[in-house]
Amino acid sequence: MQEHTDSVAGDAAGGGHGIGRREFIGGIAGGMAAGGGFLGGLGSASAAQATEKGVYHEKMRTPIVGRYEVIVCGGGPSGFIAALAAARSGANTLLIERYGFLGGNAVAGLMTCYNGFRNQRAPEALQTVKGIPAEYIAEIVRLGGLADQDQYAKEFPHNATTGDLPYTVGFDPEAAKIACLNMIAKDGVRLRLHSWVVAPMLDGSRLTGVIVESKSGRQAIAADIVIDATGDGDVAAGAGAPFMLPDRKGDPGKGDRLQMTLMYRLGGLPAAVRGPFGGIRIGDRVVRWGPYMDGDGLDADDLTRVEVETRLRLWDQIQQMRRKPGMESIYLMQTATGVGVRETRRIIGEHIVREKDAVAGKRFADVIAISSNPIPRYHGRRYFFEHEGFDIPYGALVPRKVDGLLLTGRCISCEQAAFQSSRAMAPTMAVGHASGCAAALAVKGKITPRRVKVKDLQKLLLSQNAELRR
Repeated sequence: MQEHTDSVAGDAAGGGHGIGRREFIGGIAGGMAAGGGFLGGLGSASAAQATEKGVYHEKMRTPIVGRYEVIVCGGGPSGFIAALAAARSGANTLLIERYGFLGGNAVAGLMTCYNGFRNQRAPEALQTVKGIPAEYIAEIVRLGGLADQDQYAKEFPHNATTGDLPYTVGFDPEAAKIACLNMIAKDGVRLRLHSWVVAPMLDGSRLTGVIVESKSGRQAIAADIVIDATGDGDVAAGAGAPFMLPDRKGDPGKGDRLQMTLMYRLGGLPAAVRGPFGGIRIGDRVVRWGPYMDGDGLDADDLTRVEVETRLRLWDQIQQMRRKPGMESIYLMQTATGVGVRETRRIIGEHIVREKDAVAGKRFADVIAISSNPIPRYHGRRYFFEHEGFDIPYGALVPRKVDGLLLTGRCISCEQAAFQSSRAMAPTMAVGHASGCAAALAVKGKITPRRVKVKDLQKLLLSQNAELRR
């Protein structure tokens, strides 16, 4: 197995995606225009000088502006649930999010259906995602935020309004934003929006907090335990944890990277058009899957290309749609804040969930969540499990080589086939529930996540109504 620990020097040369530890070194391509430059630390940075062509060295003194027992980096479905679980389990918790709202790609990316609460096909009697994620869905229901229809066939009788969750739950993104805010207020989670986590604070191989950039400048926030819910594993990779990439030779379970998608919301759908119209429908509005494109979600230039091309392509598609008889009233109501990135890094943990584990529905003694979502692109086809889900073990949440850190969301330790299932939003919420509880136990015991007793974690999860098949 080949491990990747991209270095700061690699970044400067354009060949890596790591985050610098103690010294920022940024590449300068072809010089800088007069008057341009990097603004950091709001005056706290010492005088910098270019010591070699194409490399800019800058040493920083970053003020520490807060301290928490647990910091969750990323307010998507998994990170939001992780923050709730940590706070509910007794930890003083801060949730950091780059946008001005919570919900992550579910709302910013208009991916307005939570898939994977149970198997999509028989056997599907077991609801594999319960606990705090189910409470969140109940809050969306209370707000009247369920979608009228979605594109997934309903073969089995389930009713989200009663808590019996089907395979997928479609929802209104604005209701989801409010549901998130209501729940973090109830559980006492501290919130910091409009902030990018740009680097870990490190004492050797132990995380001691994170560095954030915002309109307030560059600041440090200390923590006993950090949860990486960035999706891309930015914090873990920056701290030196090894990781896998889908298209990197030598990686276990390597496969074709899942494509990016630009989601969009269509308005003015004629009453004569029945059904979900290929998406998630509320009244005369429907959220649909837009153009798909290949791209590297860790490369800003590639992301820029994909954003531009998908938006131009979508605009043309809408104009063509409007030319069809009876469809003149439709219009492009909204596009996603950003293109939906499905796959980047998968951090290597103490346990790697293998493809064969997912296909066989393997059970683990240290189970902390279950994934029952189909594998969407398994050797060129959508693969439906012949079981009710495979176990995700605690070791998949604990990165190698780094202490004081837990993983959650789509960056957990999986081969690609297992990842394609567990990256669905309902399973990631179950994983978030576990990572938040584990962080709280680590804080309470004054230990690293690596030393958390799984039996204690399972007991805590079960007390909060999680499903572990135990």
